[in-house]
Amino acid sequence: MGETYLTKAGLVKLQAEHTALLRQKRELTEEVSKAAAMGDLRENAEYHAARERLQHVAKRLAELDGKLTHVQIIDDLEVKSGEVRVGVKVTLEDQQTKERFSYVLVGPEEADPQHGKLTNASPLGKSVLGKKPGDKFLLNLPKATVPYRVISVERG
Repeated sequence: MGETYLTKAGLVKLQAEHTALLRQKRELTEEVSKAAAMGDLRENAEYHAARERLQHVAKRLAELDGKLTHVQIIDDLEVKSGEVRVGVKVTLEDQQTKERFSYVLVGPEEADPQHGKLTNASPLGKSVLGKKPGDKFLLNLPKATVPYRVISVERG
């Protein structure tokens, strides 16, 4: 598993989710035990529902464990001056429409394009990595190719 790029706030949020899931796992384990004690498991809907929820919680916990093991805090990440990397704010211009927009490049866990946070794993995020102000590039989408120009790069 690769690095998990997070802001300090994103790390706190992920840790809180992890803690809540651990609590939920304990509760569901008790629920499964109580339901199992009711007898015939083949016709015990409570048992099967609790086991299914427990499996979902365990899967998400394992996912979070992996991510939290490889956290890279982007607030303190050293970035080359003027180069697009995770943790920087990049302003782009669509060369066809001349529309300008800005995003802070973040890891997938914190992506929120409507609030100006673009994941480095998205097609646009991947395409803009390593670019500098003035660089032009093409974003190849399934039904179109969009030309962009990097206007500015600053600390996020």
